[in-house]
Amino acid sequence: MPIPADLRDEIRHAEDIGRQLYVLDKVAAIATDVLVARVPNFRDDKLAGYIPSREGTEDGRPKDSYAVLFFTTDDPPRIAYEVRVIPNAPPEFKANTPPKPATESFVLLARARAAAIAALPPIHQPMNPVIVPGAARDEKGILVYMIAGTTTSNVAVFGQHFRVLVPDDGKAPRYVMPLSKTAVELPTKGPKGQTLEALMITQIVTDWPLETHVLVSLQTKLPVYVGTRRGIWRVNGDKIVLISDHPPDEPR
Repeated sequence: MPIPADLRDEIRHAEDIGRQLYVLDKVAAIATDVLVARVPNFRDDKLAGYIPSREGTEDGRPKDSYAVLFFTTDDPPRIAYEVRVIPNAPPEFKANTPPKPATESFVLLARARAAAIAALPPIHQPMNPVIVPGAARDEKGILVYMIAGTTTSNVAVFGQHFRVLVPDDGKAPRYVMPLSKTAVELPTKGPKGQTLEALMITQIVTDWPLETHVLVSLQTKLPVYVGTRRGIWRVNGDKIVLISDHPPDEPR
């Protein structure tokens, strides 16, 4: 069915950002595995965290490669380890001894990341921060997504993820938006290990699927059916379509 005109921008944002979240989260996981393998005692280095980003040319064109920078707790932060993730090639690892100064732009991202973490309510899930430009949602500032994780296998984590908009100066967030009402984890296998054809969830935070539904579909390689007040949607990878304009519980 045609997507309502007032929701077209939201659907476009969800598709584009969901794809970015999937790639950056995956790149960060690859880089973390490399760091653990190369530096078993890396926790002794007082690392504050990491920031993954897509690399670009000097004239601003994006490359196919990604850099994940692991930074220290210093103020301003310093770069202790660098991992480049390149398609169809082994990741490249570099240790900076001593850690090198970070660029001004990286310092702002690190401060935005810290501000977003500090602004979260009490949580009980592991969180993986992913940063995208505010312009991805036609907003001014730095978007920090707090992506909930799990230590349980065969589980799709639909929440509780958060979208945090931090001003360009890295100070207090303009808003902290939970992308679900609570933590939501659904099995990706049947009770006897059966393969599922799709996942289904009801969304009440918004009337449309979010970037995190795209993320889950890409992670699980399963279609996700999302029921909202505006109808039923199918999220298949990074493509969202409206399949019914009736809410799931509305009589027909």
